[in-house]
Amino acid sequence: MSRLDTKPQIGKLANDLGLKKSGKPVSEIVRYVRRKIRSIAKNYNCRSLTALLNAAAGNAGTIFREIHSDSDLDKIIEEFVSKGEAIFANLRNELREQDYAITIKRQHAQSWEPPFVSVIDCRGDKVFRAYFSKWHELAHLFTLTPQMRLMFRRTHGAALQDPEEALMDVIAGELGFLSDLLKLDGREEISFETIDRIRSEFCPEASVQASIIGIVKALPQACILLDAKLGHKRGQRTNPRQTPSRDPQGVVPVLRAVHVTVNQAARDAGIRMYPNWRVPDKSVIHQVFDRQEYGEAVENLNWWTTSDGSRLADCSVVVKAKASLQSVIALVIPED
Repeated sequence: MSRLDTKPQIGKLANDLGLKKSGKPVSEIVRYVRRKIRSIAKNYNCRSLTALLNAAAGNAGTIFREIHSDSDLDKIIEEFVSKGEAIFANLRNELREQDYAITIKRQHAQSWEPPFVSVIDCRGDKVFRAYFSKWHELAHLFTLTPQMRLMFRRTHGAALQDPEEALMDVIAGELGFLSDLLKLDGREEISFETIDRIRSEFCPEASVQASIIGIVKALPQACILLDAKLGHKRGQRTNPRQTPSRDPQGVVPVLRAVHVTVNQAARDAGIRMYPNWRVPDKSVIHQVFDRQEYGEAVENLNWWTTSDGSRLADCSVVVKAKASLQSVIALVIPED
């Protein structure tokens, strides 16, 4: 059970959608939307995730408008205000620095026009989330219930998310890299090159970071993705904004797996890894971090331990690691 399963808003949404009562409403809602998307993919004969994205937008009754500059924003405002959509006049204030997208219900759309407009902010670094933001907006529309009267729906950054926004991120991550269309071969070697090829072929709009996470989740083979950075144990830092090298308590940071993605195939095999665990000193991940180069090695998950003696399961793995700015991205692949 995820922490979202315990949130009242999520249970209510599942109930409003007419889904069966379950202790795992998140899974029920994701399956509900996935069935819709698979039906769209089949009906429109979608061959790529980009084609599926466009078909899903049409089915949900929305059109995407991307903003790459302030002049783009002005043009969108002018376009829809001139059509009697007064709500667009305040669009500059609705898309603030921490906002990525907004979906607005039109009040004066013609019968042949989509009733919604999803405005995607692609200015600055937000462009790297654009593909994900589109799926996030579609997730809202595919979970719209008769009890909800959407006028506009704004998508915030992660720090400002409520449970429903977090759920939409979960749905977007599932649908943005739907395994049905990725044509994943369970016999193909897992590598960063393989992931990049899949991204280029099936979802070139997606950012590199988002595609690595999404494709690893969709792989039929067991795989763990981790992002290792210098960090502290929980509770050691008194100021969350303090940089690791300047911790006021003088605690020396160590290399930790700050973000961890364990795909479904790995979970089904009983393989686990947890965020913020210290990277073993003898792991190739340390070598790559120090030398800022690519590295591979055969290791064992039981090298991963905590100060209280906890240890991961005995499992031989291939670790493929590459440097990325001030971190190391690693694929951890159990050996057959």
